[in-house]
Amino acid sequence: MKNITDKEIVNVLLNQHKLSASSLTTLVLESANQNLRNDATNILNKTFKHQKQIFDIMTQKGWYQVQSASQQQISQAQQEMGGTQQAFTM
Repeated sequence: MKNITDKEIVNVLLNQHKLSASSLTTLVLESANQNLRNDATNILNKTFKHQKQIFDIMTQKGWYQVQSASQQQISQAQQEMGGTQQAFTM
């Protein structure tokens, strides 16, 4: 029987949190009941917090490699997000 490593366990946790965030986002966006929407939003925010903690652990241990973005790439992404945000506020 194969021993499961800490890295494998944490990777499964990260993937489960990503899946949960996706499902909860759909639930929030498609809920007609405000109480259900509020509950799902609260759970989604906790999921984001937990996912970030898991991500930070994996990054610190070298288990999740992130490519650094250049300042130009960051600025471009911010501009694109700003345009998207403006489209939703009109």
